[in-house]
Amino acid sequence: MRLFKIFFLFLLMTTLFSCTKWLDVKPDTEKDRDELISTAAGFKQMLFGIYSGMVDNSLYGHQLTYGAIESAAYNNYFSYGGFTSWNYTSTENRPVMDAIWNKMYNTVANDNSILKAIDEKKSLFSAQEFALIKGESLALRAFMHFDLLRMYAPAYTLDSTVIAIPYVENYERIRSEHLRSSAVLAKVIRDLNEAEALLSVDPIFSIGLENSSSSKNDFLTNRQYRFNYWAVQALKARIYMYAGDKANAALYAKKVIEQGPFSWVDPTTLTGDSPDVVFMPELIFALNVSNLETYYQSYFATGFYSVGSGGSSYAATVFDDLNDYRYLYQMSADSYGNKTVSAKYKQKVNAYSTIKKQTMPMLRLGEMYLIAAECALDAGNKATSVSLMRELRFRRGYLSADRSIADNISDQNLKALMVKEFRKETFLEGQTFFNYKRLNQTYIPSFFSWFGEPIVGPVKFVFPVPEAEKEFGNIPSN
Repeated sequence: MRLFKIFFLFLLMTTLFSCTKWLDVKPDTEKDRDELISTAAGFKQMLFGIYSGMVDNSLYGHQLTYGAIESAAYNNYFSYGGFTSWNYTSTENRPVMDAIWNKMYNTVANDNSILKAIDEKKSLFSAQEFALIKGESLALRAFMHFDLLRMYAPAYTLDSTVIAIPYVENYERIRSEHLRSSAVLAKVIRDLNEAEALLSVDPIFSIGLENSSSSKNDFLTNRQYRFNYWAVQALKARIYMYAGDKANAALYAKKVIEQGPFSWVDPTTLTGDSPDVVFMPELIFALNVSNLETYYQSYFATGFYSVGSGGSSYAATVFDDLNDYRYLYQMSADSYGNKTVSAKYKQKVNAYSTIKKQTMPMLRLGEMYLIAAECALDAGNKATSVSLMRELRFRRGYLSADRSIADNISDQNLKALMVKEFRKETFLEGQTFFNYKRLNQTYIPSFFSWFGEPIVGPVKFVFPVPEAEKEFGNIPSN
C-alpha cells in the first residue's frame, strides 16, 4: 500500500509539472549532472551553458533585444503588429510571451544547478576559479530575475507591493512562491552584493578589456562576454534607477564611469574593412550570439526589420544631428537609399577575432552617463547633468560647441533629450521599452511624425504570465 502511495504521488507530481516546462533543466539526468559537477571543467561547461541559454531565440538572441520587446517600444515599426499594439495575448503573440517566461526560468534553473553544488565542490577549484564561477552564476541569476520582474510586473515606482514573480533559488522541480516586487528586488540586490564580493578577483582588473582569444569559452579572457565585476556595478545602477533610488543609481553609474576600464569608441575604428559597429570599448557586458550573422540576414538584410522607406522622417524624429555616429555607422540604407535598417548586428571583423562579429550588447557606458545625468538633474545639479549630456553627444560626433544643448535649457526639455538619447544609445538592445516603463510614459514616440505618438498606459507595459503558471503556479491570492 505504501509503495502504491509513493507511486501515486510521483505520478501526480509528474503530471502537474508536465503542464509547463519552465523548470526542465539540462543535463537531462542526475547522472549527467553528477558527472559534470565532479570536475572544475564540468562546472565551466555548465556555466557556459547558461550563457548559451540566454542567447536563445526566445531571449537575448532575438526577442529580448531587437525582437518583440523592441517592437513594443515602437523601435521596430513594421514588425510584430500585435506587439506594436500591445496585444500580447493574440494567437500570434501569446506563444512568444510564454516562450520568454519558460526559457528564462529554464535557464535560471540550470544556473541554480551550479549554485546548489559549487560550495560542496570548492576543493575542485583554485580560489579565483571558484569565485568567478560562483560570482558570475549569482549575477546572472539576478540579471535574469530583474528582467523577468521588469516584464511581468507593473512599473516598480507605481506599485512595489504587487504579487509579481517567483525568485527561483532551487534547481529541483519545486514551485517557488510568487513574491511581491519589493521582495524580488531585495533578492536581486542580495545576489549582486555577494557576486560583487566574489568578483573582486576578476581578471578584468589586470587585463582590462583585452580580448586575446577568439574562443568564446575562454574562461579568464574576453571578460566583456562574462558577467564581470563592472557589469555588477552597472546592473546595480540600472536596478536602482528603475526602483527610483536615484542616490544609489548615481553612485554605481559614476563608479563605472570613473573607475571602470571602459573608454569611448575611437572614431577611426568606425569605418574600414572591419568597422566597430557596436562600439566595443564601451561595452560593459555583452553576449556572444553564434547565429547572429544568420539572424542579421533573416531580419535586417531582407528589410523585414525596417522603419520603412521614410529615411528623412526617421532622421528628423530620432536624430537631430546627422553627424551622429549612431546614424552614420549604425544605420544602413534600404533599397531606396534611405537609412532605415540597423547595421548594429552586421558585424564584419577579421577572421582571427571572430568572437567580435557575434556581439549582443547588454550593458554599455552610454547608459551609465544617461543615468548619472538624470540623477544629477533630479538632485539639483543641472550643470553636471548638462556636462554629462554634452560629453555623451561629443563622443557621438556632435560638432557644435554646446552639442545642441543650451545652457538655459529647461529641466523638462533636458529630460526629454535624455529619453531621446537613451533611445538612440540602446537602439535594438531591448532597453527602450523598459525606460518608457520606468518613466511611466503616457505617450511614446513613433518613427513618423505624421503617425503621432501612441497613447500607452501602465497595463501595456506588463506582459501576461503564462496560463499554465496561473493554473499550477504558487501564486498567493493577495
